[in-house]
Amino acid sequence: MAASFDRRDLLRGGLSLAALGVAAPARGAQSLDELGKLLGGKLPQQLRAVLPQEVGQAAQIVAEVVKLEQQAKLLRLPSSPLSLGDGTIPTDPERLYEIAMPRLVALIDRAGTLSPTLGEQAGALLAKLHRTQYDPPDAWFGDGSAPAPEQGTARLLRLPSGPLRPLRLADPPDGEGAPVPPRLDLPEPSLPAVEAALPAINPSLKFENLAQEYTAWFAAARIRPEHQETANWHLTMMRESRGRYAAVSKRLAVPWYFIAAVHALEASFNFRAHLHNGDFPLSRRTHQVPSGRPLVWLPPSDWEASAADALRLMGFAGQSDWSLPRLLYRLEAYNGFGYRRSKRASPYLWSFSNLYDRGKFVADGKFDPRARSQQCGAAVMLKVLAETEAIALG
Repeated sequence: MAASFDRRDLLRGGLSLAALGVAAPARGAQSLDELGKLLGGKLPQQLRAVLPQEVGQAAQIVAEVVKLEQQAKLLRLPSSPLSLGDGTIPTDPERLYEIAMPRLVALIDRAGTLSPTLGEQAGALLAKLHRTQYDPPDAWFGDGSAPAPEQGTARLLRLPSGPLRPLRLADPPDGEGAPVPPRLDLPEPSLPAVEAALPAINPSLKFENLAQEYTAWFAAARIRPEHQETANWHLTMMRESRGRYAAVSKRLAVPWYFIAAVHALEASFNFRAHLHNGDFPLSRRTHQVPSGRPLVWLPPSDWEASAADALRLMGFAGQSDWSLPRLLYRLEAYNGFGYRRSKRASPYLWSFSNLYDRGKFVADGKFDPRARSQQCGAAVMLKVLAETEAIALG
């Protein structure tokens, strides 16, 4: 009887093979034949079919992260308060970003001015890792689907010259001939109890209809135990980088913690990339939507100047109301209401919490109900800051 293969098992197995390759000097992506030789034979056809698309890039990232860490050790670079683990990277394909991202951010911090070349290499790899989770927000597209602005509040900018994108809905494809995701019989992680009944997700796009929902959901949000360590790392990162965020905050009257959350989600905390979309390096303008930003560039070429341009373009600069509901509304409106329209919790806000499990836009306009965000949601980042009294959210 032919053996059956679960897609998740194949992904785990593929990354395990990649980990074997990391033991040798990293030299970029390894071929399937090389990985097969490590096992003493050819890879199963089912595994070969999966590896090129979903594990090949992951194998390369794992190898390059470990290689850079080895170089930092040889250079005797100082430790960083942002360090989170070293050595072998766990091979769970659903947590690769969550685990590798902090390690690359720590490498950039360790390199500093002591090893600019290694810092740039880590920044380039972090930008590459960022693309595995990044889906451009609705704000960069001229789709015309933004809600009308409230009285006295400026509308979040939709780029009039940006490319058009169809209205996004977080609904799985259906109908005859639609792709059917593979069956996954997986044990669900433990879910912290929600102490009070929450209001249902309101598909309205008007702020006045959503303010109470944001407040109630924020109060009920609990970090999933399996993500607690990473959430704590986000707290450390935001605190350590507060000075840089505050410098931009002072120029634009945008709260520093709001800038920090946007930096995490839009650029994976990469200070060597543009805040607009994580494009690397800062020595060039952005090349993905929104392309050609900042318009005035070289000089300057620093992260703070790029961040100021992005926040102005997003429509956040100069706003007056930064209460918790308004703050969460701006974040969700910027990313897009595709989840809300389908009455789903947005991972942009609630990922890593008990209020979100699965379901994510994995490509432009494509929703995958099986995909799980590996990024910490903005509301969760604000929650850990508020609980440690680092900020006060009115």
